[in-house]
Amino acid sequence: MASVFQRRGRWYLRVKDSTGRWKNVACDARTKTEARALAGDLAKKLERQRLGLEPVAVKDTTDFDELLDWWWAEYGCRLRSPTIRSFAEKHLRATLGPVPLREVGSKLEGILNAKTEELSPESLNHLRALVHRIFSVAARRGRWQGTNPATLMPRFKVPKRVPDYLKTEEVPRLLSALDECWRPIFATAIFTGMRKGELVALRRSDVDMEAGTITVSRSNASDTTKGGRAAVLPVADELRPHLLTALATSSTDLVFPRPDGGQHRPDVALQKVLRRALGRAGIVSGYILRCGGRCGCGYEERRPAAGAGTCPRCGRALRSKPVGRNLRFHDLRHTTATLLLKAGVPLATVQKILRHSDPTITAEVYGHLDLDDMRQGINRLRFGAGNEEAAPAKPYPLGLTSVPAGSGRSE
Repeated sequence: MASVFQRRGRWYLRVKDSTGRWKNVACDARTKTEARALAGDLAKKLERQRLGLEPVAVKDTTDFDELLDWWWAEYGCRLRSPTIRSFAEKHLRATLGPVPLREVGSKLEGILNAKTEELSPESLNHLRALVHRIFSVAARRGRWQGTNPATLMPRFKVPKRVPDYLKTEEVPRLLSALDECWRPIFATAIFTGMRKGELVALRRSDVDMEAGTITVSRSNASDTTKGGRAAVLPVADELRPHLLTALATSSTDLVFPRPDGGQHRPDVALQKVLRRALGRAGIVSGYILRCGGRCGCGYEERRPAAGAGTCPRCGRALRSKPVGRNLRFHDLRHTTATLLLKAGVPLATVQKILRHSDPTITAEVYGHLDLDDMRQGINRLRFGAGNEEAAPAKPYPLGLTSVPAGSGRSE
């Protein structure tokens, strides 16, 4: 029960706060009756907060800025993602920073909706998930009580993207177009489905050429992979010479080191290396023709095929530059899975190679490969329509070649 007392001419309310601890709160009551009324009202409010019926921060003056700093120091700095802090600083601190915690729930949806032109639905869901994670940690540590603000808004609908991949005949063309220093790491990515962080962190001790295995146990600077568990992958016969080349040219414990022997940064620009090699290999989405003169007119045009031409502004020759297909480095992992499934490798085996936790994840990501099965199935519908060699159509329902039993009709 709340109580009141007077000290040095001022009334104080003794109540249990939202964490269940007793605290003394000074008030401006002039009489004991006023103080008791205020104490009763405050006790009811704090009880609703303890029951989770009314969200409130432990420190009512705490804003999102302070909570974000605390979360990063206590938890976020240990995450593997190299971009999560810059992502939060740019898109959360700038808008939610000065907002008191008790008001985050009412402002979050409007703030994220205002970013729909700037960010993709998937990125907006990442922001929502980050806010949810921050408040979940704060609730466990006693820095927040009440409903998690992120649960008050729905997730953004993300269009399902069909993964892009290299076709079987494109793989050798890409590998041939790569510089010798990059070819082994790209070949390993294609033949094993390993992620970029796992490749740059691969050690000599992880590769057993006699047994023909690669142990995947770390990623970038972390001692664990994305899935949190180590796995052993077989070395394909065509991958062996690439791995032997990498091991022979590396002077450090790393299989794919930088030229100075150190480990590549998490943001190593393998994407740019891939795009340039795709252009040299002719795996392109088109060509850009630019003015080759020094006049600085800046004319350029895009064409589906390479060819010569003259600048319509200055009359000089146009230079053709290939534009590599819009493949990400991560799409090499999709290439591994797609080509294995197309070759008839069982789904469970592909799941183990990709190290998905559940075969349903593999099936969902690569469900577009059912198209051939669907084509075979739908081609079983044969009605003779439009076929000149077929017998003349009879006035029966589609697909039927005789009079249905009991129809009451006769020839």
